[in-house]
Amino acid sequence: MILRRVIEHVKEQNWTAVALDFVIVVMGVFIGIQVANWNAGRAERAQLDQQLTSLRIEMLDNQAHFSSFRAELVQQMDDVNVLRVALKSDPPAISSDDFDAKLLNVQRIKIFSPDLTALKELAETGGLRRISGTKIRTAIGDWQRELDNVNRNYEDALRQRDGVLNPFMMENIAYGPLLEQSYIVGGGVTDSKFRNDVAALAESRGVDNQLAYRYGITGSTVYALDALDRETARLIEMLARREAEQ
Repeated sequence: MILRRVIEHVKEQNWTAVALDFVIVVMGVFIGIQVANWNAGRAERAQLDQQLTSLRIEMLDNQAHFSSFRAELVQQMDDVNVLRVALKSDPPAISSDDFDAKLLNVQRIKIFSPDLTALKELAETGGLRRISGTKIRTAIGDWQRELDNVNRNYEDALRQRDGVLNPFMMENIAYGPLLEQSYIVGGGVTDSKFRNDVAALAESRGVDNQLAYRYGITGSTVYALDALDRETARLIEMLARREAEQ
């Protein structure tokens, strides 16, 4: 329709009308682009709002995971203390079964695997870039650094367990009796003919070294985990405040 009018105005040499038609076309294109940009911006803001809400929910779930993981670590540290105190007594103030059960728990390492789905989506879709320079972006960076510290301690604990503690136990500890105390396989494993001589193990500096090291590395993980939990709570509070202000 516009094109037909332009052609007619040109034929009539009505240059004023041609100019007006041109202005109308340009303005229409400009307005169309602005509306498209506005719609795209609104869609991006809505996506960002949804992603940050998902991140807050994810962090709440991670808090529960951190709490459960921390409780396991603290129980292991308590078991180490019980073992070391008992082995200092003469004779050792612990039964063979209790020794086996607590040593088995000290050897265990629960999986540490926080959910990062929402955070990864935020990063992969440019959400982190869109909140660059904000307090929330800074808080996310702080949270990631504390997570890296927990992961480093966790990996150190795994390496020490697999590379040092396990070989030591295979050489110096009767492992069959430990399995008999396991809540997973204890009811089905065949009883071992070997028993742990708690009195003899109490005289081993190697046993005490292994226990002391496990206490230290586990305590270091708890320390890092507490810092991560504080950053998690701070980030959740900031995200919740942002939602309330929308």
